[in-house]
Amino acid sequence: MYDARSSTGDKSDMIFGVATLVVVGVAFAAAWFGAGLFKSDAPSGATLPVAATMSGDSPLAQAFSEPNEQRLLRAYSQLDPKGYAQLETRIGATNGREKQIEALGEAVGLSLLNNAEHLARVSASDINGMLDTATQALNAARSSNNQLCLGSTYTHLEGMSPARAQREVERLLEKAGFNVESAHAMAVSFQADFLEMAVRAKSNPQRHGKLTPQDEAAFQNLMMSFMTDPAFLSVAMADSQEAAMANLNLCEMGVKVLREVRQLPDGTKARAWASVFDMPEVRQGLREAKNFAF
Repeated sequence: MYDARSSTGDKSDMIFGVATLVVVGVAFAAAWFGAGLFKSDAPSGATLPVAATMSGDSPLAQAFSEPNEQRLLRAYSQLDPKGYAQLETRIGATNGREKQIEALGEAVGLSLLNNAEHLARVSASDINGMLDTATQALNAARSSNNQLCLGSTYTHLEGMSPARAQREVERLLEKAGFNVESAHAMAVSFQADFLEMAVRAKSNPQRHGKLTPQDEAAFQNLMMSFMTDPAFLSVAMADSQEAAMANLNLCEMGVKVLREVRQLPDGTKARAWASVFDMPEVRQGLREAKNFAF
């Protein structure tokens, strides 16, 4: 998007790249693992309108009877009727709450992967909703001084064996208040949002078009505005990526980026969102994810 030619430009690219990864990574981590990872008394993120509660005495309806669970199931049944029927059968043969939650998460994740092309065509209003939800989740994490916000947490994992790194991550999650039910409760809300957006986009796809020169200029100006922020300057001035990462508060950085992106014109945000799904590496990642054995 921005073709810088100087060393300053290279550092600007790195800053914006890091910030983008923070935003995307944390937003989707919140979607899949739940804001329960970020234990806080802050209100939950803004969600899309809740569909009417589903009725029925099927094993699936009985296993997931909370309003957001019902909202998720309703959207899932609309987006992927075949997958919904298969999940009905699987839940009927599954004992134990954790196993049922695992089955639901796997089914929903696979459905979203299989319908990723619809997510590329969501409305600008839905994109704004995602930004607002992600901002609130990151703010909750930042307010609680969560260790998962600190870049040093992740540099600390460098050089560890996979088994040791896993144990360390589990310890951090436990310290952050993570447990199966709290993560599930929050993840269901985020997942339902994504499924509802996919349903709307499937029935009424928004063709946003390609990025324009004006869009690119808007993002370039946004990126350059970050150069006056101490947190972003510290990245540009660091001697190494590891040193830069160690000094970052990823949640604080993410909030700053999200707030600035939120102020961009809706058309610019929508075209940028759609362009992500056209990136070769994203397409490859989606293909590889679909082949992953859930």
